[in-house]
Amino acid sequence: MQRRKFIQLSAVGGAAISITGISCGQRSPASYDLLAKPIELAQICDLKTLREIGTSFRLQAPSEREGDKLVTLLLTDTDGDRVPAASDDLAIRYLISRKIRQDFETGHTVIVKGWILAVTEARQCALLVVKNP
Repeated sequence: MQRRKFIQLSAVGGAAISITGISCGQRSPASYDLLAKPIELAQICDLKTLREIGTSFRLQAPSEREGDKLVTLLLTDTDGDRVPAASDDLAIRYLISRKIRQDFETGHTVIVKGWILAVTEARQCALLVVKNP
């Protein structure tokens, strides 16, 4: 990756995270769409690829096909505690980012469509497919 492209992507990612922190409103259960946006993976994959990953993961993990199950798994922290749905966007983004990092550190990965992914990333792609069929 060229240095210029890397710097641009880093700036856009930082801006996106900052903007989400500005909103102090409460999350409604209908706004689970945030969970279905694999932000880090979307920097290197297009929407079609993300959807293909999600579809394939749902076939690989039939027990994680349903949206409610995926949301529960994504909102559960590494200690097994459920993060409240009313948490703000920044807290949810932090949780997901931390889970992805820990998935890689502990080897909690899966190979989907040739990609080595954190299970959390694969679940986000699966939820993307469920939420937007």
